Amino acid sequence: MRDNCGEGVQTRKVRCMQNTADGPSDQVEDYLCDPEEMPLGSRECKLPCPEDCVISEWGPWTRCTLPCNQSSFRQRSADPIRQPADEGRVCPDAVEKEPCNLNRNCFHYDYNVTDWSTCQLSEKAVCGNGIKTRMLDCVRSDGKSVDLKYCEELGLEKNWQMNTSCMVECPVNCQLSEWSPWSECSQTCGLTGKMIRRRAVTQPFQGDGRPCPALMEQSKPCPVKPCYRWQYGHWSPCQVQDAECGEGTRTRNISCVVSDGSADDFSKVVDEEFCTDVEPIIDGNKKTILEETCTQPCPGDCYLNDWSSWSLCQLTCVNGEDLGFGGIQVRSRAVIIQELENQHLCPEQMLETKSCDDGQCYEYKWMASAWKGSSRTVWCQRSDGINVTGGCLVVRQPDADRSCHPPCSQPHSYCSETRTCSCEEGYTEVLSSNGTLEQCTLIPVVVIPTVEDKRGDVKTSRAVHPTQPSSNPAGRGRTWFLQPFGPDGRLKTWVYGVAAGACVLLIFIVSMIYLACKKPKKPQRRQNNRLKPLTLAYDGDADM
Repeated sequence: MRDNCGEGVQTRKVRCMQNTADGPSDQVEDYLCDPEEMPLGSRECKLPCPEDCVISEWGPWTRCTLPCNQSSFRQRSADPIRQPADEGRVCPDAVEKEPCNLNRNCFHYDYNVTDWSTCQLSEKAVCGNGIKTRMLDCVRSDGKSVDLKYCEELGLEKNWQMNTSCMVECPVNCQLSEWSPWSECSQTCGLTGKMIRRRAVTQPFQGDGRPCPALMEQSKPCPVKPCYRWQYGHWSPCQVQDAECGEGTRTRNISCVVSDGSADDFSKVVDEEFCTDVEPIIDGNKKTILEETCTQPCPGDCYLNDWSSWSLCQLTCVNGEDLGFGGIQVRSRAVIIQELENQHLCPEQMLETKSCDDGQCYEYKWMASAWKGSSRTVWCQRSDGINVTGGCLVVRQPDADRSCHPPCSQPHSYCSETRTCSCEEGYTEVLSSNGTLEQCTLIPVVVIPTVEDKRGDVKTSRAVHPTQPSSNPAGRGRTWFLQPFGPDGRLKTWVYGVAAGACVLLIFIVSMIYLACKKPKKPQRRQNNRLKPLTLAYDGDADM
């Protein structure tokens, strides 16, 4: 074969160029271009010899039919330019075929519309009418954006609106109405009443305008006006005519009182002329009762005491929320029993209830003080901070006493938080068969001398009370308390470790003694390692 014809390689330089409206301009870094679109920098080529066949370059591939599947093929062809001589190479097959594979040599195309842009206003405008636009894109089935011609060639419809009108609201400040007149006082008298006035929003703010203020209501106290009302006095003792006990009567009077209307103010009695214009409604009852029958118990009789005050209005609440069933108030009359043998003749305690609607929902929680020895104070507290009796669940009441039963009477013992008797530091527990503490035994203390200690021996001393100061001078040695038992009376982990180490050391010593006392074996007789003479033998092979 001649040197100026045959197979070879063609090369070219591939560069990444910045694309502008006028075409490629400056060269840029290669990473800015899509590596999948990079053309080949070299390829094989063939320079025909004079006697060989010459064909043209391959033409473009035909387009795969859609949808893409491997049952369809695409092909390309080349045309012969020169026929071969008698001994030259014949022309090869001028047609190539390959199956159509999705996203490799066959693609589907579809339109894609981007989201609307922000509202674009005219130059120097900050609010008002504008235009929003969006872009139409042709996307290949592998997710790559391509030229719109690929979608247009397929005749795909594009019915999307590419622009629309929009408006940017101009800033509008919040506008309010004038203040309304002051309302009437919420209370007819006293210091707790107040008057209110309001204003409304007539124009809410828009855009970057000034927002509305948070204060849309104002209040102020009412002019002070004393509260006058009628109030009952205390009942007189039960007066029985011509007898020491039995049925009788008792009396009381009414008086005019003044207060400031608050719950904490104690009413003060004033002249009745201040209450001349006040209707005598006492405890919600218009009927004034100044005299009633009563019973003066005879010695040994049981009787009912006076009615208690009405309780607070109690609502039906669950987890602090009112269920809307209304409230109730209760008062009672307790039974006074003077002699227990007459208990079966005594009446039962009396209860009265009435509806109300001014109650509140509270939550109740057990509270406890710090421990003082083996006791502490436990109480029930309402969510408003008031300590009450009842309200908290009894089953959740914390312990107020943690003393041990039986008490810890052994020397150097104390009652622990688990209500079991334990020993003070420096002592170990000795338990009985049923698990109770019998005595506290002193633990030995090992003193390890330091370099500064002139004595070279290791002394064993007795443990001292943990609350007493150490009598060892500074620098004489460090002290460890060897406590093999824990607070629960069981052996500590390090005791098992020491026992295991002692067992291993004992086995090692026994093994060494056994090896030292074992008889040595007699040496085996040496074999005669002298070389034997070699003898050559001929087996009749003709190759020897």
